[in-house]
Amino acid sequence: MSDLKVIASAKAAADPKTEKGFRAHISQKRYTVMRQPVVCSHSNKILHHEWLVRFDSDTGLERILRPAEMSGAISDLDISMLKQAVSALNKTPDRTAIAVNLSGASFTDPAFECNLFAALSQLRAAPSKLLFELTETWELEDLPPVVRLLNILRERGHSLCLDDVGAGAASIRYLRALPADWLKIDGDFVSGAAKNAQERAVLMAIMSLRESLNVRFIAEGIESEPLRQFAMEIGVDALQGYILGSPEPENDC
Repeated sequence: MSDLKVIASAKAAADPKTEKGFRAHISQKRYTVMRQPVVCSHSNKILHHEWLVRFDSDTGLERILRPAEMSGAISDLDISMLKQAVSALNKTPDRTAIAVNLSGASFTDPAFECNLFAALSQLRAAPSKLLFELTETWELEDLPPVVRLLNILRERGHSLCLDDVGAGAASIRYLRALPADWLKIDGDFVSGAAKNAQERAVLMAIMSLRESLNVRFIAEGIESEPLRQFAMEIGVDALQGYILGSPEPENDC
């Protein structure tokens, strides 16, 4: 191999925006697991922590994750985070529950389901301590296999959350098809509803589904006291945002 090819290969392995680089970052754990609390809007008690990821890179997170979704490498991250959550819960079973993200793109990986259940087979803590949050950054085309897998997770005792409700066109399609225990309202949607009557009407229409869908609502992106008050006034069940707790490194990883 020429020197130029060696240099190009090394650059690809170092760049998390490439498939090779992303997989290398995950396998070598060149990222940090962060946690952010989701707080009960009535008692201020922490219900669970959402686990987030930060890469050792100046590149914005979206510019890393989007190519990984397109290449299919994102499932490496989802399984890696899940394995660490299982380990953390086994280490401290009475700790606050953990929510891990699952990208819709991971469901298109033929090995994903097998890897998912292999990781879950190691869980010794109560299943209720581990939640799954389905992100909307990738629009799923074939929903029935996803519904089947999510229903299995619920039957095992894991709660499910649909993320970014109101952020994109897929929201209504997912609400119609996917099982969920929590609906997380997109932060821009919450802040827009606080200022705009039309957006507020749409948000309240979605929240009117609480009883018929048997779901609870999380308002994310709560960055100010007025926004916290608005979210509480419209009746959300839980809050997430910097005013309630900034993301911080997870010590058990």
